Amino acid sequence: MSEILVVDDERTIRTGLKAMLESEGFSVRTARNGEEALVRFREKRPDLVLLDVMMPKRNGFSICAEIRSIDPLTPVVFLTAKTGDAEQVRGFGLGADDYIVKSTNDAELVARVRRAVERAVAYKLSVNESRRMFLSDAVVDFDAQTVSCGGKVETLTPIESDILWLLSRERGRYVSHDEIVEVIRASGFSGDSGALYAHVSRLKRKLGKAGELLRSERGSGYALMN
Repeated sequence: MSEILVVDDERTIRTGLKAMLESEGFSVRTARNGEEALVRFREKRPDLVLLDVMMPKRNGFSICAEIRSIDPLTPVVFLTAKTGDAEQVRGFGLGADDYIVKSTNDAELVARVRRAVERAVAYKLSVNESRRMFLSDAVVDFDAQTVSCGGKVETLTPIESDILWLLSRERGRYVSHDEIVEVIRASGFSGDSGALYAHVSRLKRKLGKAGELLRSERGSGYALMN
């Protein structure tokens, strides 16, 4: 049974979402604010975080960024009354998987939550369990931190491995410089955009022909294309 962590400072919304999602077969834990959500998240990783944006003390954007620094894989879906495009862009830039307005009907909300969970589960089955990924003629082993291509084996640095792991999770989407830095900081990265570019360039060379799938776009960031 998939578990959802519902985070909202309004009790009626928390209890309503909990009842609705449990009726759809999900297990649900709740948190009243961002700090409580981080405690719950660290205690036990949920299969998805359904996160309000506007909360006292720490807003949802701040919590999403911290969750992403801990775990780049667990889906985070914003549920908010804010409808502006700028807010959605900001949310996606921090690593959110979806952005749902609170006026969305229950059936659509459940469908989008279920789709996000299913995508994450499928990804874990295809990549996490084997910890291997196939890119063109290259085989990436995340456990060994190596790339095998044409009989040659290249060793990935922890930063290169984290960059590739994040881009593989967000495959087809340009990931911003700031979002990548949030993830690779734990591996010792402390540089600027030029330093990040250097890491990505070395990673591309190690991937050989598969490096052509790793793209950059000014103002958008980096992406691993299909």
